[in-house]
Amino acid sequence: MESVVESSLDSIAAASDKIDCLVIGSGTAGVTTALSLAKQGLSVVILEAGPWVLPQHVGTSPLRSQEEIVPQIHHLVKYGTAWHDSETIENTRGILPSNNNAWSLVGGRTVFWGGCTPRFIESDFADWPFDLAELEPYYERAEEIMHVSGSGGDDRPPFMDSPAQARLLDALNDGGIEARPVPLCVDTGAARNGYIARGFDCSIDRLLRSGRLVQFDGRPGVSLVAEAVATCLYQDGDRISAVTVLDRRRDRKVDLHPRHIVLAGGAIQSTRLAMYSELDTGSPDLGKYIDDHLFVQSVIKLDKPLESAAAYLMVDPTDERRYHVQMQGAFKETWYSPYHATVWLDTEEDGEYFLCYCFGIADNQRDNRLELYRQADPTSGGMRDYHVVYDRSPGDVALLQEMQDFMPKVAELMGGKIHKIQVNKPGAALHEVGGLRMGATRDDGVTDSAGRFWGIRNLSAHDSSIWRGQGTANSYLTITAVALRCSEYLAADLISAG
Repeated sequence: MESVVESSLDSIAAASDKIDCLVIGSGTAGVTTALSLAKQGLSVVILEAGPWVLPQHVGTSPLRSQEEIVPQIHHLVKYGTAWHDSETIENTRGILPSNNNAWSLVGGRTVFWGGCTPRFIESDFADWPFDLAELEPYYERAEEIMHVSGSGGDDRPPFMDSPAQARLLDALNDGGIEARPVPLCVDTGAARNGYIARGFDCSIDRLLRSGRLVQFDGRPGVSLVAEAVATCLYQDGDRISAVTVLDRRRDRKVDLHPRHIVLAGGAIQSTRLAMYSELDTGSPDLGKYIDDHLFVQSVIKLDKPLESAAAYLMVDPTDERRYHVQMQGAFKETWYSPYHATVWLDTEEDGEYFLCYCFGIADNQRDNRLELYRQADPTSGGMRDYHVVYDRSPGDVALLQEMQDFMPKVAELMGGKIHKIQVNKPGAALHEVGGLRMGATRDDGVTDSAGRFWGIRNLSAHDSSIWRGQGTANSYLTITAVALRCSEYLAADLISAG
């Protein structure tokens, strides 16, 4: 299938001046960008550093319930990352030990994510160069593209509309905690005209179904190359003149010369590539303001089983309570890990346990930053040669305690108690933001409000690296909406330039 679905890196290199846009990364930011541009008649190439593993989300695949196989899929494509506080870094010689994981594969984390898709709230955009009202049309488009359901009305999936869920919602709301069903990025539409519902949204599934995947020859469409790492961007004045790409299959490098480049590898990898390339952006904030959700997880033990279908609930954030809570179950005893992202699909009527986790907004601190090792790693093309310096503020510590204190109240109203609770280390939420933050001026950010680099005419970033902070919600939907917005500006620029 690789020879059919992918394009040859050699053929792309031979005519790379015909690439209207080179997109680096195949997650939701990259594929959303690529498809948006292709719809405008542009030629787009996606580079993905990782291999092909699955053409769809693991939770939609027949493998989802294979408890021994799913972790092996993760292990095939994961690599260690290091997030440490400044004191640990100062006292450690050499390369810092890994304490988190990241994944590199076609589709990125969209192959594994958990499916929860609430929007950010208005206050989440307080420091952004645009507000919620401006992003709302893109939220609507993203929800349509991703087939978001479950937030109420006729679109709630039948398997989530259970008596147990209704009872739990009533108990929480009657107890003063406003709760609602979780909006899910799961297509539950009926088969029609040959269209079969696709289950979980996944960027690679979206690309394969789009009808716009083409073998590269410079025509409009999207071409894909896997196991191809963009190792360096070469700046010549106010332009990127070349992109060096490592072909991991043949262990060789080629140079590409596209009209425009979009970084879409996620906050950490997009920032790392920009820093390694020593780009002259004129901004002192390059690599700064790296952030992730404050993440507390617990297991609630119910007094008795629900004896009914699954329940998946959430408590929305407020301007005063800067975190949201998700509860999903019921199961026999379990503990959240990336391997359990879709565990709510296989709940058990006699289960007495609920997963419960809080995501909170950390103080956005400038000195939380990415630093490079600059050590040669031929197998990764430099993707692992960094660490994140991350210190929690007194406000972060206080919010983490507030989140821990809130969970027992939720458990009590649900008819249970906290069985286990854990505060996770920085980077564990896997909702990283920052490094290339946008600003209204060059003095205020690395990129503008559309993700375009200040001072570099043909370089943009469309992922969460440009965000000025993290909202309380899972970031997948907002990454997609922001990528749609950035792509609209970029398409207009490319078309007007001819």
